[in-house]
Amino acid sequence: MKTISQKGHAMNTELKEIVDLTANVKAMVEKKHSDFDRRLNQLQAVMGRPDFAGEAAVHEKGDEAKSIDAWARSGEFETKALSIVSDGQGVVVRGDWSDRIFKLVRETSPVRQAASVLRTSKTTLEVLVDRGEPNSAWVAETGTRAPTAASFLTRHPIETHEHYAYPAVTNHLLADADFDVEGWLQAKIGTRFGRQEAAAFINGDGVGKARGILNYTRVPDEDFTWGADPDAYQIGTVYSGLNGGFGSDGIDTLGDLVDSLKADYLPGAAFMMTRAMRNLLRKLKDAESRPFLQPSLSEALPDRLMGYPVFLAEDMPALGTDAVGMLFGNFAQAYTVVDRMGIQVIRDPYSQPGFVRYYVSKRVGGAVTNPEAVKALVLGIKPE
Repeated sequence: MKTISQKGHAMNTELKEIVDLTANVKAMVEKKHSDFDRRLNQLQAVMGRPDFAGEAAVHEKGDEAKSIDAWARSGEFETKALSIVSDGQGVVVRGDWSDRIFKLVRETSPVRQAASVLRTSKTTLEVLVDRGEPNSAWVAETGTRAPTAASFLTRHPIETHEHYAYPAVTNHLLADADFDVEGWLQAKIGTRFGRQEAAAFINGDGVGKARGILNYTRVPDEDFTWGADPDAYQIGTVYSGLNGGFGSDGIDTLGDLVDSLKADYLPGAAFMMTRAMRNLLRKLKDAESRPFLQPSLSEALPDRLMGYPVFLAEDMPALGTDAVGMLFGNFAQAYTVVDRMGIQVIRDPYSQPGFVRYYVSKRVGGAVTNPEAVKALVLGIKPE
């Protein structure tokens, strides 16, 4: 049988164990609170950053919001990222990449510079196209006023398509290079995206990519009709009268091209052509040997032809018989580019040991939305 002294010692030991356990629990709770406060402060910093275009954020819970929520629950965070947003899979989205790459895309795609550019948070954007005007009539003071038809609106859905780059860089190169590897990579991707978009906006077939201006049926301008079905849109065409080039009346041909566009579209109109076509135009001169093409005296300003700016688009066809030598029109009216909320950049240092992979993607679409506002010049003889 235990003595009173022994019982007292056992009770003191148990009490000490309870006190120590309570202290440990308290320390654990305080640590959890500290970790939560730290993650909450970081989360608030992330949520406070401006979005890609400086506009108000979309209120629906998108991919970034979901990924931040997942990060908040897990507590995983990589502080070396330039703009820090976890996607829930342990990789990092770098937001400032999007800004820089998009700037390069905008600068290198001539159609994007001239066309209307809209943004959407959806896969498809429906553009409303106004194809007519309300009917009207004269009437006497006491005459009968019959109802008149309203304006004809067409819904034109433009779907966005993804294009991407997926380069890899070794960890050693990132650590040891004497130049900004990521900045160089951004410039390369931005230039590539710009060229890829420019090609699609001119020649794209609309399957998995934007539909280009030259993918639409071309008809002699006097036969042009604007149908209700966007898939059946036509482009009015003027012919040079000489296979692969201009005849002696080249200036008259250019005048016919400009005059084929309705007066309402002329403010803001421009030419689009290749450098080879521009070089051919340099040889066209008036009776006093003055060139019709007016070269720009500033790098920031385009050349001008017939008083209208000239955009260079190397994705236009090479000069040849029945090739489209140039486009002329108000491209802001004629063509619509649709961006789905900017560029996504994901930095992945895990899937390939020793390398960092960058997945850069952009969803964009494009289509002719007003075929009346653009005309084509074909280097050939008008078909009978």
